Amino acid sequence: MLRMKVLAQLNGRQREEVRALESLCREQDKIQGGISLTADEEAGTSPTYFLCYEEELLAGFAIMYRMPDHMAEICTYIHPQYRKRTMYKKLMTAISKEFKQAQVKTGYYVFEPHASKDFEEIIEQGYFTYSHSEYLMEWKYSYQLMPTNALVLKPLAKEEEEDAAELLAGAFLMDKGDAAARLLEVCGRDGIYYAAWQKSEMVGLFALEEEEKTFYVFDFAVDGDHQGRGIGKALLKEIIRLVQEKCAGAGEKKVRIQVGSRNETAFRLYQKNGFQVISQRDYYLIDKDMI
Repeated sequence: MLRMKVLAQLNGRQREEVRALESLCREQDKIQGGISLTADEEAGTSPTYFLCYEEELLAGFAIMYRMPDHMAEICTYIHPQYRKRTMYKKLMTAISKEFKQAQVKTGYYVFEPHASKDFEEIIEQGYFTYSHSEYLMEWKYSYQLMPTNALVLKPLAKEEEEDAAELLAGAFLMDKGDAAARLLEVCGRDGIYYAAWQKSEMVGLFALEEEEKTFYVFDFAVDGDHQGRGIGKALLKEIIRLVQEKCAGAGEKKVRIQVGSRNETAFRLYQKNGFQVISQRDYYLIDKDMI
């Protein structure tokens, strides 16, 4: 008999159960896995946890991240012995109730691709419809790059933030106010924005965030009036060179960048310049009328 718990927070024992289930699913499905069990106040995400037990065993787990604009993302782990339609139905029924309480208008089920007949059946029955994918890409070479002499990279100055927000808004089709807020958000979590200059013009922008073994590149953007001139390729090389300079004498670090399937131009640019996909997450639109 399946027993469901819906919680706003997890205690220590429950966290251990979730991590144990996550580890089992990663091994069984040959996936990378990895979910955050805490709220991200800066990003505006707030999780709700769904724990489904068979007697004392955690047989199914889901987490719902509430996002701005009445959106939500769902991630699940289901014990290999309990992957039946009834388990999905049990979890999605509880999630549906939470959707209504939280006034969620758009919900996405996030799935790391792997062979799953149960998941395929759920899709065939119309519960989920594929929307898009997100790829994490990594630069796969280790040779030292030389300066391109095409661009100069400088940390973004305070007086340049308005121009940077305009460039970011144009590149990602954002409202300028949202772009300015994005600049503050990334800098607030210790990210550093760099502007790419060609003579006296700001032609590109990106943010760099350093972790123990990896540099993450965010908000890679080329000014619309300067696209198609090789600036994107030169900027990628300068980013790699910047990381190599930062790592001089301290050991190599990985360089990673995330891109969506909808941005085919950026994906091809990264792929042609030494970046390879190391993980993928598919996003499926949840049909709320079906659950």
